[in-house]
Amino acid sequence: MGNRVTARPCRIAGCPELAERVGRCPAHAAELDRHQRRTTPTKVTRTSAEQRRRARVVAQHRRVHGDWCPGFEVEAHQSSDLTADHVVSVADAGHGRGPLAVLCRSCNSRKNARSQHSTDDVDNDLDEVTS
Repeated sequence: MGNRVTARPCRIAGCPELAERVGRCPAHAAELDRHQRRTTPTKVTRTSAEQRRRARVVAQHRRVHGDWCPGFEVEAHQSSDLTADHVVSVADAGHGRGPLAVLCRSCNSRKNARSQHSTDDVDNDLDEVTS
């Protein structure tokens, strides 16, 4: 038997269209893609070249500092789970090829949550001003 693609109903409730690969009809797949590009800009910038660039930054950090996270809102600490993080997050108008810094996964998540929280605060402030 060869690889046959079977069409299934779109996973979006009430959609009568058929989906072949991603579980969504072409219209809903495009909608999801637009949403991800708008809300999670790093999904667009995660090419293999970008992954290699990030790996080089982390490797260079390890050569100089070892498994050590400089910390974000916490003291510097040992961590073997280091990641490359945009200095200015892409979500905050940073460039996908912008400078990277190294943080552990926990600090990176904390920084991202703080960035998202401050963005939400600005949005809420704008809502209050325009109301």
